[in-house]
Amino acid sequence: MSGEFHILLVCTANICRSAMAEVIAQAMLRSAAMPVVTGSAGVRALVGHPMAPHALATLGRLGLDGRAHRARPLDLDLIRRSDLLLTMENAHNAVAVHLDPQAAAKTFTLPEFAALAAGAGGRRYRSETAERARAIVASAAERRAGRRALEVYDPYGGPPEGYEACAKTLGEALSHALAALLGPR
Repeated sequence: MSGEFHILLVCTANICRSAMAEVIAQAMLRSAAMPVVTGSAGVRALVGHPMAPHALATLGRLGLDGRAHRARPLDLDLIRRSDLLLTMENAHNAVAVHLDPQAAAKTFTLPEFAALAAGAGGRRYRSETAERARAIVASAAERRAGRRALEVYDPYGGPPEGYEACAKTLGEALSHALAALLGPR
């Protein structure tokens, strides 16, 4: 296994939620000691399209720049290269697992993983390694309940306030998820 830990963020078109989440996660990971590679994709990606204008504006107000983003489709290669798939909806999980049934143990909605990973914080892991992060993912998969996971609201086509609320949800969930993966700071 690689010393890098790969996170793939997944939504529908890859121009809003997963694209914003990727930019937010990259900003949060700038000072991480462990090498974490992030990417995003869509189950019905608008291939090659830039981020939605309200999503770009929302990131801009946070001091982040998503102008380089271009949408790409979720595929088997992306899934297999990832250590963790964080989706925005349960339906996105289903698509990923349909493409690769072995991905079930590493595919979660973002809010679901944030909650489950936080519960793994009391365990002893060697800090700041990709192996530690993979162990957190495995632990979260073992403790997953059979209930429907929480999802991230899709603001696409709505007012700017919806994008602001979405970015806040993404930031909070990513903060919890990344803190658990990266260990004590």
